[in-house]
Amino acid sequence: MGRITLDGIEVMARIGLLEEEQKAPQDLYVTLSMECGFETVVANDDLSEGVDYREVIEKVKAFALAYEGKTLERFAEQLADHLMDAFAVDGVRLAVDKPRYTRRLGLREIRVEVER
Repeated sequence: MGRITLDGIEVMARIGLLEEEQKAPQDLYVTLSMECGFETVVANDDLSEGVDYREVIEKVKAFALAYEGKTLERFAEQLADHLMDAFAVDGVRLAVDKPRYTRRLGLREIRVEVER
């Protein structure tokens, strides 16, 4: 069993409780780890039977662009479910950061984390 980690995927999403946050997409950063076996990939040095990082990134970005909601919690839960359905992985752990709102509150970080 192994783990693939993609740190800080920059995405755009319409998300937030405030009306102004819903007007235009804003930056979010998604960090995710997927648990999966890569014995076949290692044995054959061929990614076709494994998880293609580029495909994961594309799916995360497409999900975020299509998303319209209020809370990071819901976004994170739905994205985790989406990734579990889309890829042959045994588990997903992800974190979502919302930097624009974080700066407004004078915080270094607001992060929501979920695990499947």
